[in-house]
Amino acid sequence: MVRPLLVVAFVLEVFGHSICAQGIADSTAFPPGFRPFVHLIGAAEVVATDEGPDWRGMDIKDYDETKNKYLDLEVMVLKVWPQVMIISSMLDTMRTSFSQGIESVPDSTLKAQRASIQSGKEERKAEKKAEKRARKSDPPLDKEAQEETSSQPGDQDTGVSVEIGKSESEQTPDTISVSNDPCMIALQEQQGFIALDSLDAEGQQLMVSDTAFQDDMGFKEGFLLVHLLDRQNPGMLNFADDYAKAVKLPFWSTIKMFSRLSGYRINKAYDPERYDGKLEHIIRKHGLDLQTSPCE
Repeated sequence: MVRPLLVVAFVLEVFGHSICAQGIADSTAFPPGFRPFVHLIGAAEVVATDEGPDWRGMDIKDYDETKNKYLDLEVMVLKVWPQVMIISSMLDTMRTSFSQGIESVPDSTLKAQRASIQSGKEERKAEKKAEKRARKSDPPLDKEAQEETSSQPGDQDTGVSVEIGKSESEQTPDTISVSNDPCMIALQEQQGFIALDSLDAEGQQLMVSDTAFQDDMGFKEGFLLVHLLDRQNPGMLNFADDYAKAVKLPFWSTIKMFSRLSGYRINKAYDPERYDGKLEHIIRKHGLDLQTSPCE
């Protein structure tokens, strides 16, 4: 099982490095939900967003709402839709770039991103080499030491497990710090975190994991979320695919392969008149596209 942010992280990574044109970005010109991410954009031209396609105006066929496949899909759509709305609020300012495509990204931006990716590869390779050298430099244990180590209590299968506790000063993994932005807080709440009445040393909102939360997002649900993001932000998937290829993003082919297994391919745009008719039927049935974002 995976958290939804892990599934869409690659999309945000692509967008975070790609929107670059003339002028300087003014954070006040962005929707409130995206202002914490303005630093990812760098220099950008802020323009009014274009309206997307009128999906609701299209004719779609009826579906048998009693079939298990329909019911299972309906449950998944209702589960991921609040997060679709929140992330769409964050991406709203980028819609124009989605429609303009990879041609709108300057060559200098693509070159800089390729260099950054290559630098990251070289750093990881150097770290692996350093680890191998460290392992080789450690003197091997002699036979008596190995026998003594293997006979230590707890190593044998006695049915008793030993847990190593953490120091009180170490921050627990269930506590996170996020921007005070309403969209970021709302997104974390959807993933089982509760906002505390306190801030960290940098003034960010502290949130703690809800131990009663049992609604983690699965593999297929995560890719469905990304696919529905393309409905709300037309052109997003095509743009992400073109950009990832242009900068030679690592593991992109693997990501697309896994998305194909889920049934919602990363590079396949939302199309309610064909293979996404059932999704559109569910969205219209519940009026999901008429709702406002939880963070607005």
